[in-house]
Amino acid sequence: MKQYSKKLFSLVVLCSTATVMLHADSNGRVSPFLQWRSEGRDTARKLYGTTTFAVYQGDMDACYGTFNATVQYDQTFRGKEIAECLFGNSLVNAPAATTTNNCNNDCGDKTIVISGLLDVTGAVRTNRAATEWMAENFYLPRNFQSTLTFAPKVTNVLVDFNLYVGLDRWVNGLYFRLYGPVVHNKSGLHTTENVITAGNLDGGFYGQGFFNPNADVANSVLFQQALSFFGGCTPTPIDGLTLQPLKFAKLSGCNLPTVPATTNNCNKDCDDICGSSNKKTGFAELRGEFGWNYIQDRYRFLINLQAAAPTGTRPNAEFALEAQVGNGKHWELGVGLGGAWKMWENEDRDKSFSFIVEADVTHLFNTKQTRTFDLVGKPNSRYMLAQKLAANGTVGGQALTGAGATAGFQFANEYAPVANLTTQDVKVSIGAQGDVVAMFNYSVRGFSWDLGYNFWGMSTSEIKCPDNCSDDCPTECGVVPFKEKTWALKGDASVAGQSTVGGGVVRLAATESKATIFAGTNGTVFLDQTLNNRIDTPVGATTTPGLTAVNDFNDNGQINTSNPPVFISAADFDLEGAETRGLSHKVFTHFSYTWTRNERWLPYLGAGFSAQFGSHSGSDDCPTATTTNSCDDSSVSCALSNWAVFVKGGISFH
Repeated sequence: MKQYSKKLFSLVVLCSTATVMLHADSNGRVSPFLQWRSEGRDTARKLYGTTTFAVYQGDMDACYGTFNATVQYDQTFRGKEIAECLFGNSLVNAPAATTTNNCNNDCGDKTIVISGLLDVTGAVRTNRAATEWMAENFYLPRNFQSTLTFAPKVTNVLVDFNLYVGLDRWVNGLYFRLYGPVVHNKSGLHTTENVITAGNLDGGFYGQGFFNPNADVANSVLFQQALSFFGGCTPTPIDGLTLQPLKFAKLSGCNLPTVPATTNNCNKDCDDICGSSNKKTGFAELRGEFGWNYIQDRYRFLINLQAAAPTGTRPNAEFALEAQVGNGKHWELGVGLGGAWKMWENEDRDKSFSFIVEADVTHLFNTKQTRTFDLVGKPNSRYMLAQKLAANGTVGGQALTGAGATAGFQFANEYAPVANLTTQDVKVSIGAQGDVVAMFNYSVRGFSWDLGYNFWGMSTSEIKCPDNCSDDCPTECGVVPFKEKTWALKGDASVAGQSTVGGGVVRLAATESKATIFAGTNGTVFLDQTLNNRIDTPVGATTTPGLTAVNDFNDNGQINTSNPPVFISAADFDLEGAETRGLSHKVFTHFSYTWTRNERWLPYLGAGFSAQFGSHSGSDDCPTATTTNSCDDSSVSCALSNWAVFVKGGISFH
């Protein structure tokens, strides 16, 4: 037994070392959606506690089997890695003022910095870091500054039901199994905001033409905290403008309290202080197996055919970290292989030491899901601001003429977060999902101890539009079919100017296709910003009569419009960038006792613990502040790390 104990110890050390070495740091790639391991896909849970007396018996000549239920609670750790999967290199080390945030010691020490392009005096801010998100995207004052800190957490309470029936009455070794869990899932980013500069309420930094063609925008009617935008709050109406709230990929609920970081203590009530969690309850998947065992005295070989019916929830894209039950509504079909080796048994045959291995591989078929996408080459662009354009001369004010008129479009008085436009119904499939368990079992009469390792892997998902993303997608769950040649990125461009004759308002078609979540393209030079000097294909704006020049509203000179404007198209939706894969390594142990005195009915009860370490890696070919439209197409690998405690009880019969 000493020899076997040394082997067992070596295996545990090896597994633990692998989980540490396979961890990878964050990179520039982000994933707008995390498809994690289904709560119903757990071969370890299927096996531990039942391998000694209940299943795969070789001396039966009639039907036999077992029914059991496992009650489990699991909770994620390494929450910082979840945030890194969603936001990538936008996350920076938290300023000193926020490092006292305490969310069960799992808040991480990274934040997203939100800042406007202007400082408190109204001058162009020259010290903005390349990773700071531009506040003008979020209906915030132009001199606003704050930090967003995340404490992502995913928890499950589940009850897994498992029925195994050996069909030895008809064919020796034949069996079937049905199993699946009822799950209550709770997920949330638990976002907190520390406002550094709320904005000058009397500054008038949103001058006429930059945001509103008709007048200056008072800072008092703008959001005063970023979480109002990221929580999907409805903006205050502004002088004829339509301001769409964020409908998808939300970071929190609406209007969460702003808590100073030095007093934030999430241990008291993380939901109320750190942000609302979203919750879902359902049956993950109904899984079934039909298989056969070849059984000898000390060896066993197993093969089966298995399938899963999707009884869980379907992703709806409302939250960036949305609650999920099940595998995302995929049908599954696959095979399983396994075996066991009884390495040692005493003469009385009431003590044994065995090695068990089982591998399940399934294909996840196409299913419809609602997903939010970034734009190609622009990580986190789902939170950028888009402007709506309409046919030249069909909106209020004067029409463009001359070179600008050939573009055919003007600003149409409407803004929307890009997520509202790129959220579509798509088809998702996953080529292969593998679940492998290798474990030792030591039994002494009715006592049993399992110790093992579990590998889970999911190949890169494949995302496709049903037929035509722009026209044929149905309007469901708030998803609106995307209209081509309608929306363009606003960036830091002005949307209107005034005619030098008569002073009439002239709406422009100034687009910034190379803007990012971090900044527009006009830069830090004052005249570049006010005159749209660095927008897409800039031409001097003119209007009637006589090709009159259009100036900015401060008469700094002739303002530019784009000819042609560059629109967001369905081809810009980064479907490949949203294709993710997953990998995790889990170690587990389980102790149980079986009451063996009754020959026909054998009740058993046990408890155990597991720790799962999810991988985190991907492509680093998307620069932090990229203005290009190309990224390496390798997918992001994201999987949850969590710990679990469980109790398993059942009864065997023959």
